[in-house]
Amino acid sequence: MPYEELQAILLNTPNEDKAEEWSQYYTAGPHLAGKNLTQALWTRERWQEFGISDSTIVTYDVWLNYPIDHRLALLESKAKSREDQAYQVKYECKLEEDILDEDPSTGLEPRIPTFHGYSASGDVTARYVYVNFGTFWDFDDLVKANVSLEGKIAIAKYGRIFRGMKVKRAQELGMVGVVIYSDPQEDGEITEENGYKAYPDGPARNPSSVQRGSVGFMSIAPGDPTTIGYPSRPGVPRQDTSGAVPSIPSVPISYQDALPILQSLNGYGPSALDFNEYWQGGGLGYKNVSYNIGPSPPSLKLNLMNKQEYVTTPIWNVIGIINGTMADEVVVIGNHRDAWIAGGAADPNSGSAAMNEVIRSFGLALKKGWKPLRTIVFASWDGEEYSLIGSTEWVEEYLPWLSAAAVAYLNVDVACMGPGFRTAASPLLNTAIYEATGLVQSPNQTVAGQTVRDTWDGHISTMGSGSDFTAFQDFAGVPSMNMGFARTANSPVYHYHSNFDSFHWMSKFGDKSWEYHTSMAKVWALIAASLVENPIIPFSAGDYAKALGSYVQAAKAKSRKMETSNPMVYQAAFHKLELAVERLHNASVRFDHEGALLQEQVKHGSIPWWKWWQKVKLHIKVKEVNDGYKYLERQFLYQDGLDGRTWFKHVVFAPGRWTGYSGATFPGLVEAIEDKNHTAVEVQPLSTMASFVLRRPFAITPALKQLPKATSPAARTFHSSPVKQQLFTQRSSTPITTILSKSRPTFQNAFRRHQSSYQGIPNPTAEGTLGQRLLYGGAIIGGTILATNLIFNRETREDGGMPPYERSYLNETFLHTGLGVGIIGVAASALHRSGWSIRLMSANPWVIIGGSLALSLGTMFGTFNTHPDNYIQKYALWTGFNVVQAGVLAPLLFLQPALLARAGLYTVAMMGSIAFVGATAKQEKYLYLGGPLLAGVALVAVSGFAPLVLPATAARTLMWSERIWLYGGLAVFGGFTLYDTQKVLQHARLAHQGRARKDVVNESISLELDFLNIFIRMVQILGMQQRRK
Repeated sequence: MPYEELQAILLNTPNEDKAEEWSQYYTAGPHLAGKNLTQALWTRERWQEFGISDSTIVTYDVWLNYPIDHRLALLESKAKSREDQAYQVKYECKLEEDILDEDPSTGLEPRIPTFHGYSASGDVTARYVYVNFGTFWDFDDLVKANVSLEGKIAIAKYGRIFRGMKVKRAQELGMVGVVIYSDPQEDGEITEENGYKAYPDGPARNPSSVQRGSVGFMSIAPGDPTTIGYPSRPGVPRQDTSGAVPSIPSVPISYQDALPILQSLNGYGPSALDFNEYWQGGGLGYKNVSYNIGPSPPSLKLNLMNKQEYVTTPIWNVIGIINGTMADEVVVIGNHRDAWIAGGAADPNSGSAAMNEVIRSFGLALKKGWKPLRTIVFASWDGEEYSLIGSTEWVEEYLPWLSAAAVAYLNVDVACMGPGFRTAASPLLNTAIYEATGLVQSPNQTVAGQTVRDTWDGHISTMGSGSDFTAFQDFAGVPSMNMGFARTANSPVYHYHSNFDSFHWMSKFGDKSWEYHTSMAKVWALIAASLVENPIIPFSAGDYAKALGSYVQAAKAKSRKMETSNPMVYQAAFHKLELAVERLHNASVRFDHEGALLQEQVKHGSIPWWKWWQKVKLHIKVKEVNDGYKYLERQFLYQDGLDGRTWFKHVVFAPGRWTGYSGATFPGLVEAIEDKNHTAVEVQPLSTMASFVLRRPFAITPALKQLPKATSPAARTFHSSPVKQQLFTQRSSTPITTILSKSRPTFQNAFRRHQSSYQGIPNPTAEGTLGQRLLYGGAIIGGTILATNLIFNRETREDGGMPPYERSYLNETFLHTGLGVGIIGVAASALHRSGWSIRLMSANPWVIIGGSLALSLGTMFGTFNTHPDNYIQKYALWTGFNVVQAGVLAPLLFLQPALLARAGLYTVAMMGSIAFVGATAKQEKYLYLGGPLLAGVALVAVSGFAPLVLPATAARTLMWSERIWLYGGLAVFGGFTLYDTQKVLQHARLAHQGRARKDVVNESISLELDFLNIFIRMVQILGMQQRRK
């Protein structure tokens, strides 16, 4: 299928009615992590209907919490003395959202209570403090202002950082509980204060909306907190969770519930107005909230009770696979399925609906005959909301395979919650994103014909965390992206993780026409198609180097703002880093240029089929460039991890230590600057290794495949731990076989569950229509009957069987044939390792053809004309003949060993069966074939010259000439095997009668030539079946 036709299918298939249908299903009931098996089964069934037959469910046993009970009450004492204080309930928080008649999702039973994932159980009563957004810097301001925090409960606004970091910092400062509410400050212009009606009557926030969510310490390590770094399979050891989840209770509340609590603080402690600009802008001032800090007086306390059940329970990832012809290059596409609520129309199920349309589109292309160049893996993750669990456990389990094969991971969490396109990505993916967004019409057509690219500012954010790309980018080093249509300043308020993130809200306010859903499906599918189908992976190493330069300057600017007693350390560090990035940029520009030239050569170049060595050479160059692109991101992994959070391996991208969501670039360096850790700012030029990969990707590929432990060197720019390996030092002397044998169990475990899924070898009898399968079956049965008749039901020898002298002569001939083929194999391997193959393919092909023919004919006729008794000269010439064949065939060793082994096996089987027929047939029955076979050789040879005399437009004629060369050649040299076997037996009889010399060396040359001609064609045919022409 032409690429343009595939693009047309991906652009025209996504359908708004289908997207609405998928959304309605996913939002029709609760689907918490570990409680949505029916949705997983339904999703797998739909994918199989779409044509992704290889769709399975992968299960992990993970540690989760579910709510049992909760309470938040404002207590007040009217007593004048502390000794006689008796507290009464001043306000009992509802801790639930309103049921709306207009929105059926809000009343679905069972209703999921408002709670925090991974929150600690506890029952505390204490005074409370308003802590703004609860950022690290907000708490720092409070400490500097001498606000008493220890033993208090924090009340914080949602926003700016991940909620788990608010709880973590409060816990570290001795606070005993945290309450987090949604302040209209985060809603921009669309508020009730500005005259907008609240949902469901208008676009403003419903006052009862509550943001649920996880408070696990995700920027320390995502995934199951009991199995950090390895998959949560049944029976695996479980780790202590302290340091990974909070030890103090927390609850989420609405601003409706927060109002009495905040209003009761009015007049106590300093005001937010007394602090810096980051404390300004609260959205409840018009509700008589002055945003005083507190602490509340002793007569005013909060009672926070949180009761959670912690269990180890299954979660279910749905994995679908379209096998490509290149098993070692894979693109993964993912979205999570679980939600905190019954709805989740935006998060995550707008992404789920869009992904179903992506898969349906690719499934339609498959039904029309498309076969992808690279393998595609689709993933519907479970457990994302708690701590990115489903994706993290899967990456941890399949890390060896992903490290060797993954090209990119494309994530969509929220496909649509507004009209503004937003994306974050590894810089390698910039080109693919710009290209795809420029092909999809924008649903917001302010000017006719506008594309998504036209209505987007083109900004691509850096990678942080908060969705399923984290394990791919930050742990496995797989270039990743996340995208979606986000809310803009004047868009309806999106009720994040609330019951009001519902199908009704999406239909009325989010995406009335469902066009944003289908537009996202189209952009997503086109990016995937570009990465899957382009012969050269459409990455830009230059964009990566350019981005690194900007990250260095940002870190440098930050360092200037920091007070330091030793500025020379920073200056030296940044100077070395800038030089390293400059070297990477220079290498990247050259590398991208080479990739662009190769892309043009592959797409528009025409190499005649008979110049097979040039095709092999082109294949090798393409593989080198693609490996350079594929492994570039992995070169920035540091296996010991970042200081204090060793799960994160990427030295360029990580979530901010105290932000959680937003991305931090050069995190180790930035954190060392923040901590004023001068020792950790000693620099080794990080980018030198990546530059080396771009200059010599093929040389380093074998080393990179010794994963799961990457061999990338440490860079003390980002870590205070000692450097364990310097750049360009000699590698360990451990033999490669030992390394592979040690990692073999890991690979076996990784592939045991889905071994057949990733092999990518099609079975023609298991594919196609019923008629095609019957045709295949009939051909196999008919061929078997024909072969049986040829071997057993035929005219055989009449002299009682082969006499001993014939048997001996034939055995010696085949022994020398095997020895000659062995010499060719050993010599070809030695020449290939010495670099001969590259020099051979770089030479003029006519010189190679002429020289090889002259040497072959010279050594062959020299062998023929040397008396058998002069065995030294004869065997020397015969060895020379074999070495000449080895020299010409050495480039075949660039191909996969498995392919060569299969070709060799098929050749031996074919020649062995034919030789058996010739040896047991009636004497001299097939000697008449000599003349016709010579005519056949002439026809095959003429077909080989067809591309020289026919125009390139004669495609059908060229196709038939190629078939004559391949399949006609097989028939001719199969016939020569039959002829030569009977000729050997005839010569044995003549030698026995004394009428001819016994010369098995001469006989073996004929059979060697038969073997080589059959073997080469077997290699070509098998290579063509795998798109390795």
